[in-house]
Amino acid sequence: MRAALSLLLLVVVCLAPVPTGARAAVDLPTPSGAINDFANVLTLDERATLTRLVEDVEQATSAEIAVATVSSLDGLTVEDYATQLFAAWGVGQTGKDNGVLILVAPADRAMRIEVGYGLEGVLPDGLAGQIIRETFLPAFRDGAFGRGIVDGTTRVADIVKKNERLSDQQLQALASTPSNTSNDTAAYFVLVPFLSVFIAIGAGFAGAGAGASVIGPILFGAVFCGIPIFMATLIDMPVGRTILVAVAVLAFLLGWRWGRTPKGRASLRGGTSTKKSGWVWSGGGSSGWSRSSGSSGSSGSSGSFGGGRSGGGGASGRW
Repeated sequence: MRAALSLLLLVVVCLAPVPTGARAAVDLPTPSGAINDFANVLTLDERATLTRLVEDVEQATSAEIAVATVSSLDGLTVEDYATQLFAAWGVGQTGKDNGVLILVAPADRAMRIEVGYGLEGVLPDGLAGQIIRETFLPAFRDGAFGRGIVDGTTRVADIVKKNERLSDQQLQALASTPSNTSNDTAAYFVLVPFLSVFIAIGAGFAGAGAGASVIGPILFGAVFCGIPIFMATLIDMPVGRTILVAVAVLAFLLGWRWGRTPKGRASLRGGTSTKKSGWVWSGGGSSGWSRSSGSSGSSGSSGSFGGGRSGGGGASGRW
């Protein structure tokens, strides 16, 4: 029983190969002003235009708009990276939380508008998503990153400068607008069933191996279902990920139950080895196995912003 629980823990770890959110942190870049083009996609004129734009907004409203392009998301989703970057830089004024972060990752083909607490009524999620779909993404698909960033930031700046909170009717209209981001209905009705097949097979193998005390099927199954889980982490579909994890758990338990039967144990361990106790690598062979642990650290960065906070509001886009 103790060995089965240990292997179950191993499979659960393998089902989440890429840590996200609060489980992972990366070395974040240090800002030098409000415009930070770490991916080198902006011209000098575009940087100057953006600088004048955000300075004008800050002078008129005290709100802070930060623009950042990055060469890589370091394995995080664009949502997680934006949340960490917003918190590390402290975009917006302390107490007002009136900051906006526009993050673009050209190599990852992803972007996000992260909105501080104090501006969520002025720039709600639906409106941020509309700006991404209508202004940023069309230019990005043409490879015109500078133009898309300048035009999109201009729309964001105009909205923040007006400081008008949307009415209930306007919010409802935005909520009913079809979205072209990755939370697409097709993702649930096409991708989820497709990935579920591979996850069920992999988790079933892993469960059977755990039930029969055979390490080989566990490793194979962890990789086979870990890859689809990894793919799901790259797509913004939280409900879909929950379904996939549920499929994995169910398949693992069914496989484990089959691996405990005499037929399953004989099939995996190989004939006469069914009477042997202890773990084996595969049918007919046995070996010990060891566990190791490690730790990793990361460091954030601080900048010259006012110390604002974000509650996770905003929208993401991919092209």
